[in-house]
Amino acid sequence: MPNQRDIAKALGVSQVAVSLALRGDLSISADLRKRARLTAKRLGYRPNPYVSTLMTHIRAGRKPSEKGVIALLVDVYREDDWHRHESYRVYYQGLVRRSAELGFHLECYFLLEPGMSAARIDRILHARGIRGVILAPPYLGNRRLAMKWSRYACVGTGYGWEEQQFDRVAHDHDHNVVLAYQKLSELGYARIGMSIPSFFVTGRGARWLDGFLTCQHRLPKERRIPLFVGSNEENSFADFRRWHSRWRPDVLLTLYGHEKTWLETLDLSIPRDIGLACVIRPPGSSYAGINDRYDHIGAATVDLVASKIAFNQYGIPPYPKLILIEGHWVIGKSVRRAGKPLPLQF
Repeated sequence: MPNQRDIAKALGVSQVAVSLALRGDLSISADLRKRARLTAKRLGYRPNPYVSTLMTHIRAGRKPSEKGVIALLVDVYREDDWHRHESYRVYYQGLVRRSAELGFHLECYFLLEPGMSAARIDRILHARGIRGVILAPPYLGNRRLAMKWSRYACVGTGYGWEEQQFDRVAHDHDHNVVLAYQKLSELGYARIGMSIPSFFVTGRGARWLDGFLTCQHRLPKERRIPLFVGSNEENSFADFRRWHSRWRPDVLLTLYGHEKTWLETLDLSIPRDIGLACVIRPPGSSYAGINDRYDHIGAATVDLVASKIAFNQYGIPPYPKLILIEGHWVIGKSVRRAGKPLPLQF
């Protein structure tokens, strides 16, 4: 296996110069940096990621046992607002637990806090030698944030609404809808309707619709109910009332269960008159639905960042990876056994 001494011998320079050149150090001329990379490629040289990580810590003045800090960037929410969301608290607990298990310390940076900005965070992280970054949910992308991403091993949680993407960890929307549909069918529900806000139908990366259409395709035509697209914020109650009157679902599958207010306005009792289930079940609620395992998503996000640091994978990847975490079904008081389970092929 060739090493840096072999590259230095081929180029007629010192090993120190080769080491600096392969790290892109600006004290080395652009010509030598290029020739070092080409020679390394020709000789088949591959850096040892564990040695590279160890040397990074030594250069930064940390003990080899200290793996450092992972920064968590939170957009659109201030600290109190973000932690007010139970799902994000569960996610954060998963981040902290897994970081500690791997020897990292997690630090939060809130972009909306007074005096804070992406550019300022970039300066802080670079000055402190922090190389690991997680973009917390709701992950809205990275192109608009003024940060030099080539410095960081960065992972997004969820889906950014732009083409330029990091590696990401997210819920498996498709699987979760199919699982919920299957469980409702096993409970005997025959007419399963679904309501989704328009943003989550057209938004990049959202795949709840995919799962719903898969389930509909497996049903006989007389049992298919078209998707209702709308939400409370879109002022579409009149449309919902017309949709419900036309199709008469015996259970409604939703994202969070916000449609409960619509059902109550229609004088429908849950679950006596209609069942209600969520594909993103609010933690601690009495709803039936999918526990999206946000703590496991947090842990998997830390694992991915740690592996990128270990293998010196910094910047925006040319071919982003997407890791999907499957949820699991939780029975709740918002559904009942409606009768004999109906056949549905999964």
